[in-house]
Amino acid sequence: MSIDYLFNHPQKFWFDVGVMCLALAFNVTGIVLAYARLDEMEDRLNKCSLVTSHKRIWGDWILGRVIRLCAVMATVSMPRWNIRRGVVDRQQVQDFPRGLKRVLQSMMLGGVVFLTIATADTLYRWLGH
Repeated sequence: MSIDYLFNHPQKFWFDVGVMCLALAFNVTGIVLAYARLDEMEDRLNKCSLVTSHKRIWGDWILGRVIRLCAVMATVSMPRWNIRRGVVDRQQVQDFPRGLKRVLQSMMLGGVVFLTIATADTLYRWLGH
């Protein structure tokens, strides 16, 4: 097998590889945040019923921690919507560390972009090009 074989794949293949690497990076970042910083984030949002109810329901196993991270991500990324619903405390969301807020918002945006690309790719394959 030569190096030419590796680089002569169609552009669609390399696009799919790039999307999968992006998804892997977001998942690894999420798992690291779920284990390293989740307790700190939940302590900062201890008056938000959205966060506290998820903490009580999902527990401390791997999937539970990732789901709890998603609740924190929703709290921080969509504050106006959650404040109108009455499930978050405005002051706690405003006092949340800016760096963590940006990481969580970029993960949310990355997830939306990934789902959009995956849906478009599935429709492309389903409709037969």
